[in-house]
Amino acid sequence: MPARSTTLWIATAIVVLEAVAVWAYIVFLAVATSGEAGAWRVIGYFALYAVAFTVLSVGLWRRRKWTRAPLIVLQLLLSVAGFSLVNNGAPAGAVLVVLAVGCAGLLLVSQTREALG
Repeated sequence: MPARSTTLWIATAIVVLEAVAVWAYIVFLAVATSGEAGAWRVIGYFALYAVAFTVLSVGLWRRRKWTRAPLIVLQLLLSVAGFSLVNNGAPAGAVLVVLAVGCAGLLLVSQTREALG
């Protein structure tokens, strides 16, 4: 198997960061909305993303080829969410867009494809 490329290292770090951030947001939502009736639906929605990012980050760390396509799709969805945040005046959306587009780009370069086998 080819050596782990720098692009794969950076993409893996971004996906792990995203997974940790979503899990932290779930904890924040659980604490902040503990008394509200419909809060668990929103928390469940974010939990799906958290599980997906966690599974895909482990797969990317283990250099599984199947992780590329779902991660690219998730990154594109995140970039759309980031643009929506930017349009509504939230500066955190710009960070989300940069990370998502950067990670998708890193997953598409030839060094990452070769490192994944």
